[in-house]
Amino acid sequence: MRVLDLSRLLPGPFATLCLQGLGATVLKVEDPAGGDYLRHLPPTLHLDGNEVGAWFAALNRGKRSIALNLREPAHRERLLALCDEADVLVESFRPGVMARLGLDPEALVRRFPRLVVASLTGWGQKGPMAGLPGHDVGFMALAGMYGGAPPEVARLQWGDVAAGGLVAALRIVGALYSGKGGWLDIAMLDGLVGLQQTQFAQIAAGSGPDTFLTGGHPVYRFYRCADGGYVSVGAIEPQFQEQIAAETAGELSEEALKALFAAKPRDAWLSVLGHACVVPVLRPEEVATHPQVQARGLFTADGLVHPPTGQVWGVVPRLGEHDGF
Repeated sequence: MRVLDLSRLLPGPFATLCLQGLGATVLKVEDPAGGDYLRHLPPTLHLDGNEVGAWFAALNRGKRSIALNLREPAHRERLLALCDEADVLVESFRPGVMARLGLDPEALVRRFPRLVVASLTGWGQKGPMAGLPGHDVGFMALAGMYGGAPPEVARLQWGDVAAGGLVAALRIVGALYSGKGGWLDIAMLDGLVGLQQTQFAQIAAGSGPDTFLTGGHPVYRFYRCADGGYVSVGAIEPQFQEQIAAETAGELSEEALKALFAAKPRDAWLSVLGHACVVPVLRPEEVATHPQVQARGLFTADGLVHPPTGQVWGVVPRLGEHDGF
């Protein structure tokens, strides 16, 4: 799988990173005037003799980089020559930008019938908001992912990486499997709404949004422990609830569970109630050293994490390092 990646920042590069996990070779096409903005975003890592933004390193290791100014005819011709050899082109410009550059996606797939052109945007190529800027917090807001008020900003950019990048990788692989090529209109809004199958099924059935799995029941919540840490409790099934109730004299109220978990430090509870879906809430800096994570081989020696599609190794490319490719 040969991929041309015209995208920058997070969603598009994460999509092509996921394709790398499936075995793709990715050629990153960057503007000569600085390249992908993430190259220079702190904090930085010193890798492969190169001081580079940590986010850029995570998303673009193992890729190749060429520098093309797509406003220049000669550079556009170079890109078109690369399209003739590629299987996939990924771009994340706002709707209409590719056409203004002389690279209209519909024209590209007519000229290269086997090429899959994936346009990854927040709002999609059509609709009253298609031309508006946006970020993950807004895509999630419109998709109803924050539930009740007051909303809280999520720790993960669900629209960018799950509903955007990962969905894009899945749709690209599906298009390649069909062997037909074509233009894919991939919107993070679509992905976020589509992820909520059960939520909207409940609303369609007239029962309103889910409350049980969103913290509305004491057996599916977080609790503070004796050392100030927290555990997550996901005791949905009766047998798990019975195990917890055995520790609380049969009580499963919020008050009883608060008192129970406040009696021991966080890490003690995995051995006591791990078989009842009680799990420690790790801080981000603790994840890489947890025995289960280490057993799964999820991190590189440099502390970067592999994408969900498979392991990705390789050096971080310098801007334009592979211009002769």
